[in-house]
Formats: sequence, C-alpha cells, structure tokens
Amino acid sequence: MTRIRLWALPFAVFGLVIALYSGGTVPSWGKSQPSKIGMMVRLLDADPAAVSRVFDLMVKMHVSWVRADFFWPLIEPERGEFNWTYSDEIVKQASARGMNVVAILSHTPEWARGAGTTSDHPPDLMSDFANFARVTAARYAPMGVHTWEVWNEPNSDFFWAPAPDANQYGKLFRATAAAIRGVDPKATLLTGGLTTGDDEADGSTISQMTFVNQLYANGTAQLADAIAVHPYTFPSLPSDTDAEVTGGINELPALHRLMEQHGDGAKKVWITEFGAPTGTATAAVSDNDQANTILHARDLVDQWPWAGPLIYYELRDGGTNPADEGENFGMVRRDFSLKPAGQALIERGPS
Repeated sequence: MTRIRLWALPFAVFGLVIALYSGGTVPSWGKSQPSKIGMMVRLLDADPAAVSRVFDLMVKMHVSWVRADFFWPLIEPERGEFNWTYSDEIVKQASARGMNVVAILSHTPEWARGAGTTSDHPPDLMSDFANFARVTAARYAPMGVHTWEVWNEPNSDFFWAPAPDANQYGKLFRATAAAIRGVDPKATLLTGGLTTGDDEADGSTISQMTFVNQLYANGTAQLADAIAVHPYTFPSLPSDTDAEVTGGINELPALHRLMEQHGDGAKKVWITEFGAPTGTATAAVSDNDQANTILHARDLVDQWPWAGPLIYYELRDGGTNPADEGENFGMVRRDFSLKPAGQALIERGPS
C-alpha cells in the first residue's frame, strides 16, 4: 500500500538534506519499553528538525519497531558505489531511542535492469540484488539491525513489474536470504509484505493465500523466518467481519493455518503495514474511524500468539491534499498536529 513510485521520490534531497546531520548529536533516550508496535517512516524529503521530531513522537507513541526503506537505487546508484547517508541516519536515530529497525530492501537501479524497465522491475541478475543485501547487512548488523523485509508487495504489479511472479520472487528471496545470513547469523528474514486483493484474471495481483502457497511450492516460504502482510481493510473497520477485502486482517488466522499445514506453525505473521487514510478521498475514513481502526487491529494482534509486530502506515501525512488518499495515512498531520489516532497510541501505552 506504500503507493510511492521510486522515480517520484525527491532525488534532489538525497545526499543533501540528510547530510546536514553530520556532526550533530542525538539525545540518548535509553531503551524504550518493549512493545509489538511499529511505525513506517518516509523521511527522504525531511529536514533535520522534522526527522528528530518524528522519532520523538514515536517514543511518545510507544513504538518499538521502525520500518524504513533501504532503496537499492539510492544506496547503490552505480555498481559498487554506495551512499549510506540516509540509511545511516535512520539507524542512528532509531538506535538512540532503543528502537528496532525493519529495513525494506527493494527496487532496482538502472544499471541492474534492462532497457525500457522501471525501478519496480526485478533485476536482471538476482545475484546483484543479493550482493547489495549482503553489503548492507554487513554494514548494519554490527549496529543492531537484524530484520530485513525482502521487497515490498511482490504479489502486485505495482511493485513487481510487469506482473507478480512467485517463482521469480522466490529466486530473489532465496539468493538474498543466503547472502544476508552469510554475514549475519542473527538475521530475521521477512517476505515482502503481501498486499490485499484477489487472484486477478489479468495477473496484476495474486492473493496472499495463493502467493504463499506458491512460495511453499518453490521452496521459498520455508526459508523465511516470518510471512509479512499488509492486511488493510479501509474504508471498512477491522470489526466489520463482512467487509469484502480479500487478505484483510480478519483473514490472517486462515493464513496462519495455511502455514501450519506446511509445518510452519511456529512462525509468525508480521503485519508490516496497516492503517487507514483520513481526508476526502473515496476510500478515506473519518479521523475517529482511523483511530478505531488502529486500536482494533491492536486488540486482534494481542489475541493472536502467532502474530508478530504490528507496524502502522505511517507516522506523518505525506502531504496536505485531503483528496489524495496516499497523503493522509499519518497518525499526525503534515504540520505535526496529532490526529485522534496518534493521541490514541499515546494514551494506549506500550501494552
């Protein structure tokens, strides 16, 4: 559901805005109280003060897991040339507050893919991606980063072009898992978070259940430490059991039963994105319904011993246009004013 094309990101700020941090200090917060709550952050276009404010707000919301993009095209824009400025800052800010990082490894730089493709296409050589993952893990494992989400929503053509392919993704995951575990025995490897949707006739989306079954068939799911999903239900509330959302949060028990059938009942299901947009878009919800959505999801996760962390999408609105669905998922508005959802997380506490 992170509907942000990589080519739309502000490349002009990459290596510039975040570079302003060099030499700065980050206050020591000690280790926050542990919780299963996480938050997605997108800070490529943020100024230093905004970055600190985002992390400080997450402390107040009892966030223990920070999910962030470690874009391959931004880290390795040319083969063998690495720029760690942005990812270093994310890790530094999270570490200073005792938060764990979920690093999303995704997208393909131009040098690693064929002509006429986009960053949403997989690489020509899976070994190139695996090498990027290995170098990245080798850098950040000593800094305490051990959780890696391999790609984002690979069951949709929006992020796996031109069409999702479980066998092709499986090759990428298996190569990446071997590369990361070779440098970090403590690594936790998550499948790319699977989006909602049916098995579309045009092949644009493969349902979570079908995709996971295919990953078991090709020997991939067995190698993952957990299955990651994005079980959005908006505009319906999670409590609406008759909501027509294939792959929504209420269907996760069925997904875990599928894992049990394959002998993986001990593994957890991680929700690496969940939330609802406010505003005036067709699928938007009211501010109060957004708060109810995130709290009800938390209640469900608390009841499921097989559930891993619940990571909300996202901390701060991506923009100020109320009619743009993608700009209004934040727990706080663009000006950092709290929505009821943000206030609810503060008041709910860590448990």
